[in-house]
Amino acid sequence: MVEKFINVPLLYVGMRFTIELLGDLKDSGKSVCIYSKSIAKILNNCYNLNSFQNFSTRLFYYWRDCKKAIPLEVVIKIMKKKKLKGLYVDFFSMGGGNKIKLPKDKNLNFCYLLGLILGDGCLIHQNRRNNRNTYSIKIFFRKKEKAEKISLIVENLFGINPSIYSAKGCYALATFSKPLVMILNKKYEIPIGIKYGSICIPELILNGNKNMKICFLKGVFESDGNIYLHKNAKCVQLRQKSESFLREIKELFNQVNLDFRDPYYDRANNSWVLWSSKKSFVDNFIKQITDFNLDKKAPIVQSG
Repeated sequence: MVEKFINVPLLYVGMRFTIELLGDLKDSGKSVCIYSKSIAKILNNCYNLNSFQNFSTRLFYYWRDCKKAIPLEVVIKIMKKKKLKGLYVDFFSMGGGNKIKLPKDKNLNFCYLLGLILGDGCLIHQNRRNNRNTYSIKIFFRKKEKAEKISLIVENLFGINPSIYSAKGCYALATFSKPLVMILNKKYEIPIGIKYGSICIPELILNGNKNMKICFLKGVFESDGNIYLHKNAKCVQLRQKSESFLREIKELFNQVNLDFRDPYYDRANNSWVLWSSKKSFVDNFIKQITDFNLDKKAPIVQSG
């Protein structure tokens, strides 16, 4: 019988990856490596050091005890031999360097962060001198306090310390990590570079529960939306350059019982807009989205 995913009953289990997706994470430069208690368990039960003649005896025992990162080429070889379609990964690293922690797929802070990135963020790949490449995630905020709060979420989710700097009247939160950018690009379909023509809602969110969808929508709204007064009435609006993405967002709002009308094109600002001034709708929107207490539902705890 072919196992779909190797599942280990642990207190902490990271993200799950298919074998195809792990293969897509291969890249030039340093090897992409992983820490996985799932693979360590297989090594303990099914392999001996003679199975990996191109690697040292010490490395094999480190892999088996989950003390050193295993190159993806070895992981994929094991998965093919054991006929595994996928497994859970606890950490990634480049060439066995700094660990990048991975949250569980249904983590509400992670869903919220995906919304922020797709709303007012981007993935960046820069070619530098001496064939050195830089991969980063940037999210832009009007207030420094907000950037600092999201910085704590990023640190808690991935074990990375982002940087905050001023950027033309706003603040940019920059997180530098090649594995993380590759995962967001390959697993969650966030494009690298200009994203307007190709962004979409990740399958994780579309197939998620109500709280996951609300957290994602909260992130998108806090990036590209606002509530304001128009003729003494509160109005909700959400702007996007991409019509197709905004229509997907509208359908996602519908799934949490917030029924926007179809978006309209604002020629003056070259953008598409979801808008409503209906009091019952605005009150419900504030209750479900803006007042959703992420701190209470998914508190930030010290990583470690």
